[in-house]
Order: sequence, then structure tokens, then C-alpha cells
Amino acid sequence: MIRSTLMMCAFAVLSGWSALAEEIVLSCGTYGSKTNICESSVARWEKKTGHKVRYVQVPKKTNDQLDFFRIALAQPKADEPLDVVMLDAIWINFVEEYLIDLSPFSAGAEGEHFRTLIDNATFEGELKSMPLWTGVGLLYYRSDILEKYGEPVPRTWDELEAIAARVQAVERKENPEFWGFVFEATNGEGLTCNALEWLNALGGPPILDADGVVAVDASEAMTTLQRVKGWIGTISPPNVVEMNNEQARVFFQNGKALFMRNWPYAWAPSQKADSPLRGKVGVTSMMAGPAGSGQGIHGGWYLGVSRHSKHAEIAADLVMHMTSQDEQLQRALFHSQNPTRPALYSDPDVRAVSDFFEVVYGGLQDAANRPNAQLRGSYIYVSNAYSATLHSYLSGTEVDPQPLFGALQEQMARLQRRDW
Repeated sequence: MIRSTLMMCAFAVLSGWSALAEEIVLSCGTYGSKTNICESSVARWEKKTGHKVRYVQVPKKTNDQLDFFRIALAQPKADEPLDVVMLDAIWINFVEEYLIDLSPFSAGAEGEHFRTLIDNATFEGELKSMPLWTGVGLLYYRSDILEKYGEPVPRTWDELEAIAARVQAVERKENPEFWGFVFEATNGEGLTCNALEWLNALGGPPILDADGVVAVDASEAMTTLQRVKGWIGTISPPNVVEMNNEQARVFFQNGKALFMRNWPYAWAPSQKADSPLRGKVGVTSMMAGPAGSGQGIHGGWYLGVSRHSKHAEIAADLVMHMTSQDEQLQRALFHSQNPTRPALYSDPDVRAVSDFFEVVYGGLQDAANRPNAQLRGSYIYVSNAYSATLHSYLSGTEVDPQPLFGALQEQMARLQRRDW
């Protein structure tokens, strides 16, 4: 009798658990990994809560994802729900009206993240998303090859150009496909980020001048872009204009380049057991130039909950779990994703992995922001137009960029006169 009663109680508990379990639809992922980088974190949450997560397919191109989210969050389809979204740092202001305030579910955890990252996600006192990981532009290099030729790690763009040319000339005797420097130069947000790093160091206003006036065709900027174009076909492969960040990483990791500009995610794949470059890669902050010290552009990703979610409290719990200290520690140790919590950069386990996180932390202290705050709702349009113009110049036959950027200047000036 007692055994029968216990079995009935157990069945009731299990039945109740099943009835309470919900499915949360999540968009989350990253390039550079054979598996979705969120899967292990999600699996731990599923095991802890009994809920399930289904991943939604989003466009591959980063720029296309924002359009997808704006539509999906504003006008969700009944048969295609979306509970939790992963958002680029520059997207939040475009969709914040469709996201719930997470502060009632955070238990004050926002105070444990970099303050600037939380400020970026706060609108009229409401916390519209939580930072998942952050990043900054970095320079990767073949430490074994630099040591082989007695070359230093470059700290200026002049040094990078000279070292890349010298090493490339010798290495090509054994590897004809070897190049000095690869970077993301396909049309897109990544090219805008690269350009802002070049302009900050080598000269020219980074889209807006010091007074906030659009200045994309300033003479100093034109000189810098001419210099960059001179890399293509000399120290950089002609097809660099077709490379996104992941294609540049694969090119570098296959042993075909001495230097690479990329995001922090590229570190973990280079150090895997099956990587041909395991133990042969170094990383440093971006190079300085006559216009300023080497500043990488700041990047990062957040998680937010749709205001149309039927399970907002459960979705918020997933967000708080994935952005927690323990989960950020796991991603730091096993995926080289940079924590948004300053305390983790002094964690002994993180520091024991390598000097990589010290480099990233240093880069984050001096990182430069994109002008999304000044350009407000027009940032994506401006960035798209800028990267398209720059890509057209870099991939074309024109020697002088001024005609292309002069036309862009007129277009942007008209937009600014309308207050963006």
C-alpha cells in the first residue's frame, strides 16, 4: 500500500514537471566553431530547469540579422515565436522598444558587468538586454615565424608593413601562397570596424570629425585609404576583399599569412589540438600610427527577451543563466569568449589559460566605440553606405578614393542636415 502510494506520488510529480516544462525559442550562435557556442550553456540550463530550448535560424550575414530581428520582434508570427534574441551591441537601440525590462529578474547582477556595457543596454531606466560577451579588434601573428627571422612584434603600422614585406619575400620560396597580412575586407560591418581602426591610427576622421560633423572625404582619410589599398596585392592577397572575419581566420590558420586582424574568438580555434598553428600564434593590441595609439574597435553581444514572449519569466531566467559569472567563465576557458564581468579577468583559472585574456583586457581599456550613439537610428544605414563605398574602392581600379567618398559625403551631409 505504501509502495503504491509512493509510486502514485512520484508519477504525479513527474507529470506535473512535464506539464510545467516549456519550450523557449532562442537565437544564439557564432562563427569559428563547429558547434553553436551557446549549446553547452543552454544544456546546463535545460538540465537544471527541465525546460527545453529550440534554436531559430537567422540569416548568415550579420547585417541581414538586424532586419530579421526588427521584423520578428515587431510583428511576431504565431507559428514562429521568438523568446530570446542575441543582439550586436549596436543593434539594441533599434529594437529596445520590443524588449522587456530585465531588471526585475536580474537580482542586481547588472552591477557586476562593465558599466559602459550596461549603460549601452539601458533605456529610460529599463535594462533591455544583458551583455553576453565582449570583444575588441586584435592583431594575431605567427610567433614562430617572427622568431625564425628575428623580427619583433610590430607596434606601429609602419613596422607591420615592413616586416610583412620582408618575411613574405623569403617565405614564398617555400610557400608561394604565403602573404604578410589578412583582414576582413568584404562589404559589411566588419570592414567599417577595420576602417575606423585605420583612421584612428593613421589619420582621418572616423566618419564624424571631432565636432560631430560628417567628414568621410577628409583629405587625411583619403590618404589613409590609399595606403590601405596599397596593401592589396603587395602584402595582402587580392582576394582579401572577399574575406569576412571567419574566412580570414581560416586563411591564417592554414598557415598562409604572417599577420591577421581579427576578433578575440579566433584565438580558441588556433589553439585546438588539431590546429596546425597550436602554440605558434601570438596576439597583441592594435598598432599605433602618426594619428594616435593603437585602438581596437569595441564589439560585443547581448541577450534580450521579446515583449511578445509568452514565457517572459522563464526566458529571462535563461538570459540571466547564460550571462552569469559561471557561464561566462566556461566560455572564457573553452571558447576564448571575453567576459563582460571585470572580476573574471583576474580569475586564476582564466589567467592560467594563457596571456591572451590579459591582452584582451588591455585592449578593452583603450577600445574605441563606433559612432552609433551620435548617428542614432541612422547608424546602420550610414555604416552600410560607408562599407559599400570603401569595398567598391578597395576592390576596384580607382587610385583616388575622393570621387567615391565625395559622393558619399554629399549623401551623408544631406542626412545630417535632417538630424540623422
